Amino acid sequence: MGRVTILDTLLRDGALSEGVSFTPEDKIEILQLLDRLEIPYLEAGWPYQWPEDLEVFERARELDLKGRLVAFGSTRRPETDPDRDPNLRALLKAETDTVHIYGKAWSLHVEKVLRTTLEENLAMVRETVAYLKELGKEVIFTAEHFYDGCRHDRGYSLEVAAAAVEGGADILVLGDSVGASLMHEVAKGIRSVKEAHPDVVVGFHGHNDMGLAVANAIAAVEAGAEHVQGTIGGYGARTGMTDLSTLIPILKLKMGIDVVSDEALRNLTPVTRAIVNKIGVGDLDYHPFVGYKVFAHRTHSHIAAVLSDPETYEPIPPEAVGNERRLLLPGIARASYLESLAQRLGVDLTGDSAANQRIREELLRLEEAGYTYEDAEASLELVLGKLTGRFHPAMTVERLRLFEVIRGKHQPVVEASLRIQLGSHDEYVAAEGTGPVTTLFEVLLGALREVRSELGPLEDYVCGIKLAAVRVRTFYPRGKQELRARVTVTFSDGARTWSTIGISRDLIQATWQALFDGIEYGLYTKAEAEGIEPPLFK
Repeated sequence: MGRVTILDTLLRDGALSEGVSFTPEDKIEILQLLDRLEIPYLEAGWPYQWPEDLEVFERARELDLKGRLVAFGSTRRPETDPDRDPNLRALLKAETDTVHIYGKAWSLHVEKVLRTTLEENLAMVRETVAYLKELGKEVIFTAEHFYDGCRHDRGYSLEVAAAAVEGGADILVLGDSVGASLMHEVAKGIRSVKEAHPDVVVGFHGHNDMGLAVANAIAAVEAGAEHVQGTIGGYGARTGMTDLSTLIPILKLKMGIDVVSDEALRNLTPVTRAIVNKIGVGDLDYHPFVGYKVFAHRTHSHIAAVLSDPETYEPIPPEAVGNERRLLLPGIARASYLESLAQRLGVDLTGDSAANQRIREELLRLEEAGYTYEDAEASLELVLGKLTGRFHPAMTVERLRLFEVIRGKHQPVVEASLRIQLGSHDEYVAAEGTGPVTTLFEVLLGALREVRSELGPLEDYVCGIKLAAVRVRTFYPRGKQELRARVTVTFSDGARTWSTIGISRDLIQATWQALFDGIEYGLYTKAEAEGIEPPLFK
């Protein structure tokens, strides 16, 4: 197969997702993350819809991005000259060499949404593209609702595509804008347009309303499409659109199309996780290729098979996309599994020393209390580190108070106060927030800020640790009749994520344990990476 280019529309299509919003600062940060994937086209915003995007384009021009910045807009309005159209004027203020324009390709939308004639809509497409080409722009034209239009009036949808070509479009994209098409329909549309316009690059833009966006993108490429649009993480209107974090490795590793370099592909997992954590919407647990659980193997038979040959249960090598293999068993105390896992964390438990026996006994005690580490390996590494002397505890809680107060008539506020021993420092701090988890997190970080002089190079690092996710479930420990809460907290420092767990009869205590352990783990491992000798506090 030939060359295929990709356009990421996260900063425009992603903003149409429920619960997602971007500040200009967010967009600049995400642009830099996306550029690590070497995606050729980076759509940075829609100036007419969101005027603040002009600030994004201005700042992005200073970033020296590998990808080409793209501004988004629509065809001119009915009965309006292109040079007088406010949408196009806003688009041109972005000053990008490449522009992405959409126009209606479904007669229903033309007549009932635009409220104009079919002939005028064709002129809108043709004249808008021609106007932008005269200004020296590379023009990507997306025929919105192309496939929906084909199901009702195929001839007119093809006329819209032809009008874009007549105007001089560099890339002609066929949109499955309702996500209602099947693979054979997508392939048929690509072939029809390519046969009619063999010299034009034809692309695909698909939504995921029926869960087929990635499959349809593959069908489009197999039918000859040379351009695909989507978003990292699959964000987009309604149920989202083609997920590039799934499509890119399929194109490269399964179809042999070098859409990105090997090095860029290895950035896929950390970049996707950083973007999802930044957005704060979505769950990567079971996400293909980049998820936390996609290369996790739990049963004896699966683990034995994977250790013999990873191909037995893995579609690709996890390191190819920057992910990692995780070998899980329900019982941490099983000797062979524990030894293998501990060795990966830098602890040799193969001998029968008294120290190793003490470690096994402590892990068995924790397991009987309900501690399993399948989704919180940082907690296990922390336990092993403390038992072996790798980590030296430097923080001791003397007193923690958490309570809810009411301000005014109806405004609830959660307040926390903490007295904590940090090495030789005895600190008392307070914090407030809208919920118990964030308030506990802030009061702990507040204590660390009080001893910033002792943190040295870790001072800025502490301020960059963020909460990424909190999950709660209840269970009965083995042989016990008393319900326990199990809280898993996931943290992010912008470059990596880790998870810790807390278990208690009390939900707040379990949450505090997970938060406390997570901050300790982040500090310990960052100190190791920076070559700072523990303890952190003197």
